[in-house]
Amino acid sequence: MGRTIKHISHISDDFDFYICGVNGVLNSGGSFNQEAVETLYKLYQSGKQVMLASNFAVRVETLFYELKKCGIPMYIFNSIITAGEIVHFYLKSKPQVGKMYYPVVGTESQIMKGLDYGKTESPVLADFLLAETSLSEIDLNEKIPLLEQALELNLPMICVGNNTSVMINNKVCAGVGCLAEKYALMGGKIIPFGKPDIKIASYLTEGLKNFNPEKCLIIGDNMATDMRMGYNLKAKTMLIGSGIHQLSENDKYKTNELISGYGFDVDYFAENLQW
Repeated sequence: MGRTIKHISHISDDFDFYICGVNGVLNSGGSFNQEAVETLYKLYQSGKQVMLASNFAVRVETLFYELKKCGIPMYIFNSIITAGEIVHFYLKSKPQVGKMYYPVVGTESQIMKGLDYGKTESPVLADFLLAETSLSEIDLNEKIPLLEQALELNLPMICVGNNTSVMINNKVCAGVGCLAEKYALMGGKIIPFGKPDIKIASYLTEGLKNFNPEKCLIIGDNMATDMRMGYNLKAKTMLIGSGIHQLSENDKYKTNELISGYGFDVDYFAENLQW
């Protein structure tokens, strides 16, 4: 494990660019953490480029207004991207996945609005499965019959966000990444979107002059998505322990064991994001 810090202000001068996750960092599946938001504001005031990357199946416009509704000033963010936004434009470009989809989780999809696709009530009539990361708790065992049926039908699964776990009302719950992993192990085809794909970082930073990954800090609560994206990007990383891994600064053995299991280290560990 890297260096444990309590206040990001102690290292803020070491970086020019900050990419921050949303769920598990700025909120825990409920209201926004004002201390974490204030920290991003302080970074902006210090002349830093601050960006947000979310694996949730919402459009950027929706996240924008949710943040604004909570009194968070939007001008502090250089750019914002969501897995939902990326999938919306992917499907808008008419890829060869067919025209009918079956929703694996929930019934209404925000990212499909305005697109020329039809939702079906039966997998038999579908061309692909749509699995979206959202604030909905998932029962993996309940979905096994659906996955088995989809496998027989040879349906690909578009996975919007790769989170195997998400924070919902301060509770760690299974995410659609669990379904995607299970489906892949069964032999199904997965089309994933979101972190840890470094294209997420590319979308956020493409308009920045002199972007240097070595001067960028990735802040997130998820080893499999946030920290792996940072590792793949060759940026520096900060793991927030109070998110899905539920780690405190006193859990050094547990934290080291978790990190070693992923085969790469993190540069910093903080229980919460604070200035």
